[in-house]
Amino acid sequence: MELVYIFPMDKSKEMQKMLDEEFWKRLGPTVRDCKAMGMDREGMCLYIKAKDELAEEAQKLLADTGAKELKGEEGEALLKAFREEAEAAEAGMGAMFG
Repeated sequence: MELVYIFPMDKSKEMQKMLDEEFWKRLGPTVRDCKAMGMDREGMCLYIKAKDELAEEAQKLLADTGAKELKGEEGEALLKAFREEAEAAEAGMGAMFG
């Protein structure tokens, strides 16, 4: 399951503290600036790719934060941007070790 969230910059320290917890370290979410991901909004984007049960636990934990799950067209566009970034990184690694 893949999830994308956004959260305001003023919640960044709070979110980073949460993401430093063991559960999140094992999950390995990706955090990027929204503008760097092609979005016309301020804040940070959070990408989670995990098995359904872990993703559901992440959703529960994020429900009590300032993070908002993106769905619909905006969510799909952000998922696409994260996937393309991951593919580009994998292609770069392949070129280095290929």
